[in-house]
Amino acid sequence: MAKIELNKKLVEAHFDIKLQNDIEVLGLDTATTTGYCIARTTKTKVFIDVGYFKVDTSNVKQKTLKRRLIVEKVYENLHRIINAPDVVVIEDVYHALNAHTTILLARIGGIAYAVAKRKNIPYIMWRTASEARKALGLKGNAKKQDILDTVNFKLSTNIKNDNEADAMILALNGLKRRK
Repeated sequence: MAKIELNKKLVEAHFDIKLQNDIEVLGLDTATTTGYCIARTTKTKVFIDVGYFKVDTSNVKQKTLKRRLIVEKVYENLHRIINAPDVVVIEDVYHALNAHTTILLARIGGIAYAVAKRKNIPYIMWRTASEARKALGLKGNAKKQDILDTVNFKLSTNIKNDNEADAMILALNGLKRRK
């Protein structure tokens, strides 16, 4: 997990947004490789913890067992990551080319929602990657690598994983002041 400290005014300027003060948000880019970002604000700083976990099922041949393993491992990891933020922002499924992939992504998002509800998180948001990117002035249909490069450039960070960058974008959406 990478720990990043940013100047709040710099973040606001680079993404043309206003951030709330004294709030903690968890952004989740949900999939078998799930990116997560815990972002906390003060009056002058944004503190970010960003990471990811990958569920490896390459050694499992039976499809039913593979799906069950994915669900169980995702649940365990999300249960560990979701603690007590004020807001959880979960990436919503837009569509996938493969129906099985769409179903799996929907299940993983549902697991994230259920864990957050069970832990009494007061506010849970759903955003597609495109919606979250556009809300920060980024191109909604940009490739993941382009988004990673843009986030690293704008924030002078060195994030290596595109799932972490998407999770950061989701968390920044949760930090935005509501109109």
